[in-house]
Amino acid sequence: MKKYLLLSVMFLMAAFIWSCASSYTEISGTWTKPGYTGKQFKNILVVALSNDIIKRNIVETAVVNELTNLKVKCTASENIVDFSKIEKDKDGKVDTTKRDEIIKKLTDAGYDGAIVLSLLDVKEQTNYVPGQTYYQPSYFGGYGGYYRGFYGYSYNTFGVVSTPGYYVETKNVFMETRLFDIKNDDMLWATKSETLNPSSLKDFSRTLAVALANTLIKDNIIK
Repeated sequence: MKKYLLLSVMFLMAAFIWSCASSYTEISGTWTKPGYTGKQFKNILVVALSNDIIKRNIVETAVVNELTNLKVKCTASENIVDFSKIEKDKDGKVDTTKRDEIIKKLTDAGYDGAIVLSLLDVKEQTNYVPGQTYYQPSYFGGYGGYYRGFYGYSYNTFGVVSTPGYYVETKNVFMETRLFDIKNDDMLWATKSETLNPSSLKDFSRTLAVALANTLIKDNIIK
C-alpha cells in the first residue's frame, strides 16, 4: 500500500511541476485613447522590435496567426520594414524627416494599423518548494483485519511517506504592446503584459499572442 501511495504522490508532484512549468500571459494594465471605441482595420502591420531577425519573425508570426484565426487581416513586418536601414541622425536618433515618407509607403501598400511589441524586462528567480509528508493507516483491509480494531490499532503507528523539497527556477518576461493608426500616426491603445515561465521563445510567443488577440477582440479595440 505504501508503494502505491508513494507512486500517487510522485505522480501528483510531477503534475504540479509540469503545471508550474507551463507558461501563461497575464495582461497587467491597459490604456485606451479617450473617445476611441474600436475600429475595423483593412490590414494591420505586426512589428516586434528586435535586432534578431529570427526572434522577431517568431513573435510576429505567432501574433499574426492568432489574429488571423479571429478574422483580423494582418501581416508580419519582417519583409515590409527593415529597421536596420532606417536612417539616424548624428546623435543616433531616428531621422524624423523620413516619417512622412515611411507612413506614405505603408499606407500606399494598404496598411492602416500597426501593432508594435517591445521587450520591457526579463526577470529570473529561484523558488524553494518545501517537501511534504503524507500518511496512511498502516493497514487498509477488509473487515476482520488485525489492525482495524481499537486494540490492534492502538499498538501500531501510521505509515509515513515523505517527499523531499526542491527548487524551481522561473523566468518572467515583461512586454509592452501598442496599437497605432498609421495614417494619422496616432496611438490608440497600449498594454503591458507578463508571461510567466515560458519554456521557449515559441512557447512565449504563442501564449503572448493568444492573450493579446483575445484582449483586442474582447475589449472591441479591433473589430
